[in-house]
Amino acid sequence: MTTVHCQVAVREQLRTFLRDNFLYLRPELELDDDDDLLELGVLDSMALVELVEEVQDRFGVAVADAEITEENFGSLGGIVRLVLSRQAG
Repeated sequence: MTTVHCQVAVREQLRTFLRDNFLYLRPELELDDDDDLLELGVLDSMALVELVEEVQDRFGVAVADAEITEENFGSLGGIVRLVLSRQAG
Protein backbone atom coordinates (compact mmCIF):
# COMPACT_ATOMS: atom_id res chain seq x y z
CA MET A 1 0.00 0.00 0.00
CA THR A 2 1.40 3.42 -0.89
CA THR A 3 2.02 6.12 1.69
CA VAL A 4 -0.96 8.12 0.43
CA HIS A 5 -3.24 5.09 0.64
CA CYS A 6 -1.99 4.36 4.17
CA GLN A 7 -2.61 7.96 5.17
CA VAL A 8 -6.15 7.89 3.80
CA ALA A 9 -6.89 4.52 5.42
CA VAL A 10 -5.60 5.64 8.83
CA ARG A 11 -7.47 8.95 8.62
CA GLU A 12 -10.76 7.29 7.69
CA GLN A 13 -10.46 4.62 10.39
CA LEU A 14 -9.77 7.30 13.01
CA ARG A 15 -12.56 9.56 11.71
CA THR A 16 -15.01 6.65 11.93
CA PHE A 17 -13.84 5.76 15.45
CA LEU A 18 -14.23 9.37 16.62
CA ARG A 19 -17.67 9.67 15.01
CA ASP A 20 -18.96 6.36 16.35
CA ASN A 21 -17.61 6.78 19.88
CA PHE A 22 -17.59 10.51 20.61
CA LEU A 23 -19.74 12.30 18.04
CA TYR A 24 -22.87 10.15 17.95
CA LEU A 25 -24.78 12.96 19.70
CA ARG A 26 -23.38 15.54 17.27
CA PRO A 27 -23.83 13.94 13.82
CA GLU A 28 -23.74 17.34 12.09
CA LEU A 29 -20.13 17.98 13.14
CA GLU A 30 -17.67 17.24 10.33
CA LEU A 31 -14.09 17.09 11.56
CA ASP A 32 -11.30 18.65 9.55
CA ASP A 33 -7.75 17.37 10.02
CA ASP A 34 -6.67 20.40 12.04
CA ASP A 35 -9.77 20.87 14.22
CA ASP A 36 -8.91 21.04 17.92
CA LEU A 37 -10.58 17.97 19.40
CA LEU A 38 -10.48 19.27 22.98
CA GLU A 39 -11.69 22.76 22.12
CA LEU A 40 -14.62 21.36 20.14
CA GLY A 41 -15.56 19.12 23.04
CA VAL A 42 -14.98 15.96 21.03
CA LEU A 43 -12.54 14.66 23.65
CA ASP A 44 -12.29 14.97 27.40
CA SER A 45 -9.67 13.29 29.59
CA MET A 46 -11.45 9.92 29.65
CA ALA A 47 -12.08 9.97 25.92
CA LEU A 48 -8.41 10.78 25.34
CA VAL A 49 -7.39 7.67 27.29
CA GLU A 50 -9.81 5.59 25.21
CA LEU A 51 -8.46 7.11 21.98
CA VAL A 52 -4.83 6.41 22.90
CA GLU A 53 -5.71 2.78 23.69
CA GLU A 54 -7.56 2.45 20.39
CA VAL A 55 -4.63 3.87 18.42
CA GLN A 56 -2.24 1.44 20.10
CA ASP A 57 -4.52 -1.57 19.58
CA ARG A 58 -5.76 -0.81 16.09
CA PHE A 59 -2.49 0.30 14.53
CA GLY A 60 -0.02 -1.69 16.62
CA VAL A 61 1.95 1.33 17.79
CA ALA A 62 3.25 2.07 21.27
CA VAL A 63 2.53 5.51 22.72
CA ALA A 64 4.54 6.66 25.72
CA ASP A 65 2.86 8.89 28.28
CA ALA A 66 5.15 11.77 27.27
CA GLU A 67 3.82 11.50 23.71
CA ILE A 68 0.22 12.15 24.72
CA THR A 69 0.44 15.80 23.78
CA GLU A 70 -1.70 18.34 22.00
CA GLU A 71 0.60 18.03 18.98
CA ASN A 72 0.05 14.27 18.73
CA PHE A 73 -3.55 13.89 19.94
CA GLY A 74 -5.06 17.37 19.65
CA SER A 75 -6.31 16.88 16.11
CA LEU A 76 -7.12 14.15 13.63
CA GLY A 77 -4.12 15.20 11.53
CA GLY A 78 -1.79 14.96 14.53
CA ILE A 79 -2.92 11.43 15.30
CA VAL A 80 -2.52 10.38 11.66
CA ARG A 81 1.03 11.80 11.57
CA LEU A 82 1.93 9.97 14.78
CA VAL A 83 0.57 6.63 13.53
CA LEU A 84 2.26 6.92 10.13
CA SER A 85 5.60 7.90 11.66
CA ARG A 86 5.47 4.79 13.88
CA GLN A 87 4.43 2.47 11.09
CA ALA A 88 7.24 3.77 8.86
CA GLY A 89 9.88 3.37 11.56
